[in-house]
Amino acid sequence: MTAVDLPAVRPTLADVARVAGVSMATASRVLNGFPRVRPETRMQVESAMSELGYARQRAARLTSTQ
Repeated sequence: MTAVDLPAVRPTLADVARVAGVSMATASRVLNGFPRVRPETRMQVESAMSELGYARQRAARLTSTQ
């Protein structure tokens, strides 16, 4: 992969939700592995993540409060 192939901005969870046609809350539930998500919806979100090349940002994950 060359610098030309890299997107200018990393895709966000909002981008994933928009492409999958779901809310950000639903996309977040899929990302965090919540079990109460319909299998069809889970597949839509996972497909959008793959299509966009979405990856969690390690730094953002470490700074979140739990």
